[in-house]
Amino acid sequence: MKQLASYLVVVVVLLSSCTSQALSSDHVWTIVKLSYDPVTRKAEGGSCGSVFFVSETTFVTAHHGNELNSTILKPNAGYSRVRVFLANTKGDTIDDFWITKRVPEYDLAIGRISRPHSAIRVCPLQTELSVGDDVYNIGFPTDQGVPDYSLRIDGEKLIVQRISMKAFVQKGTVKAIERMSLNSESISLQGKTLAVLDYSSRDGFSGGPLVSRKTGKVVGFMSFVIPKKFDPNTQVVAVRMADIKSIIEEEEDQPEDPGDKQ
Repeated sequence: MKQLASYLVVVVVLLSSCTSQALSSDHVWTIVKLSYDPVTRKAEGGSCGSVFFVSETTFVTAHHGNELNSTILKPNAGYSRVRVFLANTKGDTIDDFWITKRVPEYDLAIGRISRPHSAIRVCPLQTELSVGDDVYNIGFPTDQGVPDYSLRIDGEKLIVQRISMKAFVQKGTVKAIERMSLNSESISLQGKTLAVLDYSSRDGFSGGPLVSRKTGKVVGFMSFVIPKKFDPNTQVVAVRMADIKSIIEEEEDQPEDPGDKQ
């Protein structure tokens, strides 16, 4: 009987450790844009920001880069076609996705996929966030390119035979939580309470989750980053989950809408 009790305790401990498991790169996807031309049979492209799922069919990303007039759906100069899809670190891809809601005042975009995918890992959300909290973020910096891929052009279609996206992790602490206004070419955050981190970032991490190192839950998403060059003296800011969780939940309750098909 004592042995059974000990076994049950071990099982409970193991289950507890599984449920509090930290978010990893398996939870985060990237938007991949590939421009190609069936005549020249050439292609180019890479990551266009990071994405994380808040339900089996709903995801969150940054608004900048996904505006209504975004160039993400247009081929790069010198190419006649474009293919845009979600990809993860294990080679899974999702073509059928779209943006259903844009909230530029929070640099927020909410999207959906048509059906659940076996590779999706839903991220638990948390609204509590304080100065001094240890955090990390996961994303796909654009300057890293696509480390491993195999493509072919079949008629007018670009076939992705293999693609491997590499996610990167940044760590630090919450330096401040301040009400501020920030502007860049594609971002306008006016009078918003933002989390200022004690480290900088790079283009491509935008839209990825900011995670509490204590709980392993998402406390916000990455927004205002250094556009092209890494600058260690300029902090990155994140939008707090406390300010957008209700917006996300309201959108999840809406009937499926094709929105802006990607």
